Amino acid sequence: MRRFNKLMGLYLQGALFYKKAFLLNLFSPLVLLGGQFMLWRSLYNLSETGTIGSYNRAGMYTYIIVAFAINNLLTWSSENNISREIRSGLIVARCMRPVPFLYQSLAGLTGSMLPQALVNFAIAMLLFALFGSHLALPSPAAIPLALLSLLFGILLRMMLVSCFSLLCFFTTSHLGLSWTRTALTEFFSGALIPISMFPGWLKTVSYATPFPLMLQTPISLFLGEATPLPLPVTFGLQIGWTAVFLVLHEVLYAKIRKNLTFAGG
Repeated sequence: MRRFNKLMGLYLQGALFYKKAFLLNLFSPLVLLGGQFMLWRSLYNLSETGTIGSYNRAGMYTYIIVAFAINNLLTWSSENNISREIRSGLIVARCMRPVPFLYQSLAGLTGSMLPQALVNFAIAMLLFALFGSHLALPSPAAIPLALLSLLFGILLRMMLVSCFSLLCFFTTSHLGLSWTRTALTEFFSGALIPISMFPGWLKTVSYATPFPLMLQTPISLFLGEATPLPLPVTFGLQIGWTAVFLVLHEVLYAKIRKNLTFAGG
């Protein structure tokens, strides 16, 4: 754990070194949050019943805030750090360190996530404090379950990012992979639209993937909504998908190291 904390601190320092880029990545999601609020406000103003799908105005506003806080924990910059290192050749330093490659990846993602998490949840709590009367407040019993699911979801997302990053060893550019991963995650996790609003067949497809477990599940528990499967099974799926990506990561990395040659001095 000490090595993990040291590595996490080093990556955090690296993220803080470029202050302008760091601040831009830190606060740029606020623009998306404002845009989502205006969009859904307009849609609810047009609704005669005051509900869209299974969400009333207060429930949707709460969903938007919580989705913003969770979905933007890992930024474009932090998620693509390994991919850029692979394409530039700087990844050699990671491969030569006497620390497991995945260990370094998770430490780097965690170090980059910490300041973003502080800002995101501070903004979310401020919005709840200012506009709580217009939001759907969670029950005390729902918060611990939502936090546990969130921790599992974050680890699952980190494993997914790490696996996609390794695929850059087999390509000439990381942008296509990054855009594909981002599009799949944003759509099927419920970051853009709650999955409960999807058509039946698309909802079934979404829940067959790991993406809803990263965002939709923690939000559903936070709002006191029923999950598609019993809670123990849901937690088991989060752990199971994480294990799947762990095995996939080790298989990919073993293949990469077998064919990887270092040159220079």
